[in-house]
Amino acid sequence: MLASDRRRFGSARATLAFGLIVLSAAPALAISRIETTRTDCADIRATLMQEGAAVLRHTSKRGLPIYDRYVGSSLQCPGNSIGVWATVPARDTPTCRVIACDANASFDDFMRMRPMLRITE
Repeated sequence: MLASDRRRFGSARATLAFGLIVLSAAPALAISRIETTRTDCADIRATLMQEGAAVLRHTSKRGLPIYDRYVGSSLQCPGNSIGVWATVPARDTPTCRVIACDANASFDDFMRMRPMLRITE
């Protein structure tokens, strides 16, 4: 390998390393946070369908904040969890049906042919 080839190769590696550093420092996409008791159920479900996931928050009867990540489809659950139906209170109904990811799934849950859950209108 010639010296000029080594310099070009070294410069290409440096450029690639710089590019990777810049990309890793870019801000992550923000996830929506929704106060459920101030939002209609249809709007909550529309956000989950459009964005794929959101953090839903409401206040318990004891006055404590309750929040979790909910998804528009069970495909958005991490590999070690499964989608399960859940309800949250909304402005227009006490039981708005959404999908939560259950991280306590057993091996049997993965082996069963569970249907894919998805929020639709």
